[in-house]
Amino acid sequence: MTTREIINPPLVADLIRYQARERPDETALVFEGETFTYGEMNARANRAAQAFLALGLGPGDRVAWLARNVATFWDALFGAAKIGVVMTPINWRLAPAEVVQILNDAKASIFVGEAMFIDPLRDVETFAPPKTFILEAGDETCFDALIDRQDAIEPDYAPTSGDVVVQLYTSGTTGLPKGVLLSNRCYYEVGEAGAAAGIVLPKSDDETILHALPHFHIAGVNFGLMAIGRSMPFIQHRQFDPAAIVNEAQGARPLNSFFVPVMIMMIIEAAKQMNAPLDKFVSISYGAAPMPEPLLDAAIAAMPNAVFTQFYGMTETTGGVATLAHEDHAAGKKQRVSAGIPLPGCEVKICDPATGEEVPPGETGEVVIKSGFVMDGYWNRPDATADVIRDGWYWSGDAGYIDENGFLYVVDRIKDMIISGGENIYPAELENLLSACPEIADVAVIGTPDEKWGEVVKVVAVKRIGAQLDEAGVVDFLRDKIASFKLPQYVAFIDMLPRNPSGKILKTELRKMGEG
Repeated sequence: MTTREIINPPLVADLIRYQARERPDETALVFEGETFTYGEMNARANRAAQAFLALGLGPGDRVAWLARNVATFWDALFGAAKIGVVMTPINWRLAPAEVVQILNDAKASIFVGEAMFIDPLRDVETFAPPKTFILEAGDETCFDALIDRQDAIEPDYAPTSGDVVVQLYTSGTTGLPKGVLLSNRCYYEVGEAGAAAGIVLPKSDDETILHALPHFHIAGVNFGLMAIGRSMPFIQHRQFDPAAIVNEAQGARPLNSFFVPVMIMMIIEAAKQMNAPLDKFVSISYGAAPMPEPLLDAAIAAMPNAVFTQFYGMTETTGGVATLAHEDHAAGKKQRVSAGIPLPGCEVKICDPATGEEVPPGETGEVVIKSGFVMDGYWNRPDATADVIRDGWYWSGDAGYIDENGFLYVVDRIKDMIISGGENIYPAELENLLSACPEIADVAVIGTPDEKWGEVVKVVAVKRIGAQLDEAGVVDFLRDKIASFKLPQYVAFIDMLPRNPSGKILKTELRKMGEG
């Protein structure tokens, strides 16, 4: 049992205010050997707020952020939330031209980041940044020093539920990234749903969050806020490193973590190479991409003390839609491959994307969502917002169905569906089957144009080391498992599949690379 208090105030800024008042001397954050208490974090947030005010920022202004997971991010996030300023983290893994495109779209008042990411932007012709500060620089441009120079005074501003807290850019797997507006309301509503569902709750007073998700990702923001809302200290890693994660798991503290499936695969492989156990993990949450059953089985075996929870959601829903509980992961249960049950306060229906009509249980259509934690909209994109939010319902672009027991199954992206000779083929079905092939390490299925059928199936696979698999072997592996019209007409082998930071395969990149 645990005595840790679970809180969910209506305002994000009040998370750190409340904890600083109630438990000022307890450890809140550990970053690269340095420990910060709740009281210190709140003071730093106040200094950050005063720094923003000194620079002339006010409600609705944007702070563009381009950095790995440094502790100062949380100072800036809470400081901004206290004065209605919007944090806008940008994916530092993007190409410089892509970063500049987002920076220009955000119309930020100031730009903060690590020099290693900002310097290459200067070669981009359209780079015209606002006032820029460097993290950990040690000179007059140093953002950390700017914060240190301010007084830790609570700002004179009363945030509202409608104040936007973060503007997170979608990964852009199917088009140009859009800024998703998530307000205090969104975070309160998703927090209420999570608490009601009993997710990511500590089981002991020494349980600690291990955080290695990028801050530009919805789960990277949410998991840190969850830690503070559950009165749990969190260890912040600057970036994901599987060997460092395994080393962390050799300590005395029980660990509660969130990963995407490809991260879990890398952690398990690292643990094998290091001959190190993973039994200190007591809670593993995962999401952003499907978990193939062979990997799920391997994870459950490698982390025998962990409670597993799958999260299905997207940036536009503040990360929430449905969760799959630990007991539903058991071998032999049909629902272990589902996305779970919708969260409390979240309505989900399946609709025909062409007609908009709801379809019967078991029939595949588009996943459509109504909840208080659906985004406020896309930044400066009213047309794009109207395309996906209709009569209060968010049209996700995911193809799925709901079974007779209320479990949601996400089978693919609507746009990734292959139509071959009038038959609908969902790549995820084939990908799940091929994930069980012992000679395949990673795989993607895409459609490729065909004069006769319109489209046919193409498999793009990464072989395991030493594998002798060829095109015929892939087809033979699938032959007795699926209908003949779903069998691949083409198979290509490459060294590595392109993925975004969420772990999702970039099928548009495969096509650009001539793989589709």
